[in-house]
Amino acid sequence: MTNIFLKDADLLTSPPIFGYKILKYMRQKKIDKISIFDIAEHFKDERWFSSKNMYFAIIFLFSLDIIDFQQIYIIRLPK
Repeated sequence: MTNIFLKDADLLTSPPIFGYKILKYMRQKKIDKISIFDIAEHFKDERWFSSKNMYFAIIFLFSLDIIDFQQIYIIRLPK
């Protein structure tokens, strides 16, 4: 089993930080619904980006009831 919160891991790759960056990107674009492919396209050139990190960030946001899923889309839930 892999621990996604390691004390010696790069902080930029942690699920809470990446999740924040996803939400910030959605806020900047003024949207509440975005494709996971759009997220990957936006962050793909960042040195810390990986699909695994994106997956963990999305699961983190879902577990806190901040987002929901609709097929390939992530929907930001109202507060």
